[in-house]
Amino acid sequence: MARVLGPYPLCLLCQRINGGLVAVRHRQVHLRAAGREACVDRGLAGLMAVLWEVCETRSCCEGDGDEAYVVPAPKTEEAAVALLARLRLHPRADAGTVYFRPAYYLGDKDEVRRQLARPPSTQWHWRVTAGGYFEQFRPVEAYVPPDLTETDEQLGEVGDDGVGRGAG
Repeated sequence: MARVLGPYPLCLLCQRINGGLVAVRHRQVHLRAAGREACVDRGLAGLMAVLWEVCETRSCCEGDGDEAYVVPAPKTEEAAVALLARLRLHPRADAGTVYFRPAYYLGDKDEVRRQLARPPSTQWHWRVTAGGYFEQFRPVEAYVPPDLTETDEQLGEVGDDGVGRGAG
């Protein structure tokens, strides 16, 4: 019995091996990577090519509401979460499914690799100026104030009247 979940068909090979599933909600591409192959959502093809290098998956979806997800094999869930965290996609595991924020670059394997190569602390913040130009800025929450704690030696002694006598 054929199961149709959406307007986009799987390739003939995947239709034969997927237990009757013939069509899904998102455009598909047949992906071969890391010794595996399957039809995957086009918007996740790059991610899946890289993810298959560290874990096995059973399913994926580029958009389920405002989150995408992958269903890794139980023994490889931790590796999937770690890779998605390195991509700064804020993964959360729930009942064997790993949900994460979708991103524009997940369909491109090379862009996924570039994102993984970025240093962990690199974060770009931009704003539009009053003149309509983009400028890079450091948001308040990223500001780290200097260490203002002073030692007793730096403060000096305090007299009985509460007035500091200074160091020295």
